[in-house]
Amino acid sequence: MLIKLIAPYLASLLIFASPCSIALANPLKVNDFDKGLLAQLPNLRNAKIAFIDLSAKKLGPKITITNLEGSLLESFSIPSDRYSPKWTNWGPGISYDVKKQSIWFLSPQVGLTEFNLKGEAIQKINFPKASHRIQITSEGTFVMPYSWDTEEDSQISEVDANGVVLFQWKGKEFVKKSAHANSVATTQPSSYTATTSAVKTSAGNYYLSMAQKNLIIKLNKAGEVIWQQGVSTRPHTLVVKDDGLIGYSARFPNRLVLMNDDCHCFKEVVIDEPIGGKAPTRSLSLQYLGKGLWFTSGVTALYILNDKGKIYWKLEHDGLRGRPIGFHAAVLFTN
Repeated sequence: MLIKLIAPYLASLLIFASPCSIALANPLKVNDFDKGLLAQLPNLRNAKIAFIDLSAKKLGPKITITNLEGSLLESFSIPSDRYSPKWTNWGPGISYDVKKQSIWFLSPQVGLTEFNLKGEAIQKINFPKASHRIQITSEGTFVMPYSWDTEEDSQISEVDANGVVLFQWKGKEFVKKSAHANSVATTQPSSYTATTSAVKTSAGNYYLSMAQKNLIIKLNKAGEVIWQQGVSTRPHTLVVKDDGLIGYSARFPNRLVLMNDDCHCFKEVVIDEPIGGKAPTRSLSLQYLGKGLWFTSGVTALYILNDKGKIYWKLEHDGLRGRPIGFHAAVLFTN
């Protein structure tokens, strides 16, 4: 009789406790949300953001998916065979496949893994010498840089869906012949060029950010350097439109260098975050959303801001408060 009386009582407690448990389990918090953002870009109403989540620390990386309201839509672990524990916090990448509506994760020393939005692994491409960023081209190929390179490595690779190499470029001869500065990072002093971003344009050319050399360069289809620009300091994620460079992130301090439509010139936006530790800066993800608005990942938050630095949206995570953990690569998608 006592069991019969207690059972309904426990069930009612579970019913009322359930919403609270869900709320407490969500570590995400939106601190800024200017609703004028949606007036400018209505397609963002259904936007989702996927980011590499290192808050579990020794349990390994996860991919967490949220929306502009900060809802915890999904969070799933990367299988242990699809990342290197030595490289968890160094150079992982993430991208969204618009055609397949899937997420790709890149681990240095391992390669690419494709997940559906429920976290089920559906394809693997072993390609250890790639890091930081994945560009999925309109042809369905993958363009990736390699930051932890030696003189004999390729700084950029383009592969097809089977991992077959379509294009590679080695910068050894160019580096030997060109004048450039060196910007050695304490976290990767042995890298040859520390190429942290590679992106293919609609014309079939390639832009690379050679952070260790403070250079952004442009290659043609034959692998010839057809343009170069010295940068102060350490350029990272590059964004192109048509065949031109329209923005990039850089470090020391963490900042964005964005094309301003009014003057048609580049202007800097510093991501002002109070960060301590040995290595307080990081490569920042960067996407152009349209109408002068950009999505980027800082170390302590994700942002949507304009090319003047006005923040329209900011999301934080209780478990990602700065180096060495912090936010890493992130991607915003709308379909």
